[in-house]
Amino acid sequence: MAIWDQPVKKYGVPNSEGEKILSANSSKCPNCGQNLFYDTTHGAMTCKFCGGLFDPATLGKVGSFGVANPEREYDGSIEVSAEDMQRQEIVCNACGAEVVTDKNTASTVCVFCGSPAVITRRLSREFKPDRIIPFKIDKAKAMSLFEEHCKTVDHLPKSYSSKKTFEKFAALYVPTWIVSSDVEVDAAGQGHMGKNVDDIYRENYQQDGKNYSTLAFGKAFFRLKNVPFDGEKHIADRLMAAAEPFDYDEMVPFKSEYLQGYVAEKYDQLPVDMADKIYRRLDKYALQICDSITFGYDKFTTSLDMSQTRYNNQSIIYALLPVWFMTIEYDGVKYQYIVNGQTGKVSGEFPYAKGWETMERAGRKVQIGTISINEGARKLIYGLPLAGMFILRFIGSRSRLTARFVVWMIQNPIETLLLGLLIGALMYGCIEILPKMLQRKQQQTIANLNKTSAHDMAPAPSANEYFDTSAKVLAYETNNKFISLESGWSYGDRERFDFKTAAPEAEVQEEDKNATEFQKQGAGRDILS
Repeated sequence: MAIWDQPVKKYGVPNSEGEKILSANSSKCPNCGQNLFYDTTHGAMTCKFCGGLFDPATLGKVGSFGVANPEREYDGSIEVSAEDMQRQEIVCNACGAEVVTDKNTASTVCVFCGSPAVITRRLSREFKPDRIIPFKIDKAKAMSLFEEHCKTVDHLPKSYSSKKTFEKFAALYVPTWIVSSDVEVDAAGQGHMGKNVDDIYRENYQQDGKNYSTLAFGKAFFRLKNVPFDGEKHIADRLMAAAEPFDYDEMVPFKSEYLQGYVAEKYDQLPVDMADKIYRRLDKYALQICDSITFGYDKFTTSLDMSQTRYNNQSIIYALLPVWFMTIEYDGVKYQYIVNGQTGKVSGEFPYAKGWETMERAGRKVQIGTISINEGARKLIYGLPLAGMFILRFIGSRSRLTARFVVWMIQNPIETLLLGLLIGALMYGCIEILPKMLQRKQQQTIANLNKTSAHDMAPAPSANEYFDTSAKVLAYETNNKFISLESGWSYGDRERFDFKTAAPEAEVQEEDKNATEFQKQGAGRDILS
């Protein structure tokens, strides 16, 4: 008979063999024999009766888990481990969320949806993470951090935040797949030089020897390290991303003792089930890095239709990451919040006091209007040389006016020189410097529009957070078959290649027959496909 087919028995009631079902078998204090709990302040197991502190590493056994060894169902064909016998599941009848706890942890409210409809049952699947980041932030600290964050959010309804509301915070270890991979990018796109880096100039004026755009190709090699992906469906990916980054230097081998007093969600998605989501996020980081490399041009714009990514040497760690969750229902809408249980970072969406959201939208419309004005001004400035030619032709067609001006120049050579220098400086400033200033101003305005408001959820970290600076980085320009050239152009020394004299050899990509299905899906893909 399977575990879940057996009748549920009440806590502490002896069975036919005289054993107590769901009895408290958590780690005991060596001094007084009472239950131990993990304390975030001291980073150790603590006894609330005698005050003793104990190193978690000296208690319990180390678990083991890998992608090739997923958690198994207790279907009667395998023996329940002693560790997992000491755990139970808490299941929400409203949203279906399942969390794992030690037997001394009770939950009366669902961590995810706030529903009180929760039941407990015997653990139905193995629970063996590789690593864990222990909680450093306790509930009091999480409440304090959230309260301080609320003070920084302008125009928040006065009745929204209260200490009674903060009591809803619940601690949770989130099952997470931490992915690292070598990245190879075949980048195709437009390389822009000179004034052609400005879209306005490129769209309205002809290119010349200094200002031009050309189809460009390049290869880039780098490594992305420790990118986290939560392995369950009940937590929104966007919410977990808002809590990033975590400090993986503090990640330790999993010990059962870290779980005591907390709950942990069970994963319901393997990396192979999430392959598309994982590789799309890595693609976004690859795109950011290629745009910053520029392959020797003043600006490089990657073409998504022509570029490809290839992922090699993937490594995956299954870990539990600590967060505090809270759900608040306000004015008929549910708002979810998250506090990083290690770093204390707070994020979530906050409502506006009545009328303020409309005013903020009006301010954004004004900023969008200034972008149109900025683009029009740059278009006019780039047209000044053409306008100057028409003015000179007009003056030249008036013979008397031209003759008088020539006589004045002959009679006043110093003034003529100073006037020429002044006109030259003004023209240079208007045509070369002012457009760049306006372009930077527009970029700043766009950045402000894209900047996350204090009312919005924090965005996922950029590629800079997960770019492995210890790994070798290589980037060079190639031909249209992404073949490196013998006399090739190197990004490091900025040497240009010669297509006519170069004699490249094609690079053959060999398929790894031992690759997992997850690795095969990253072997070659259209970027952001």
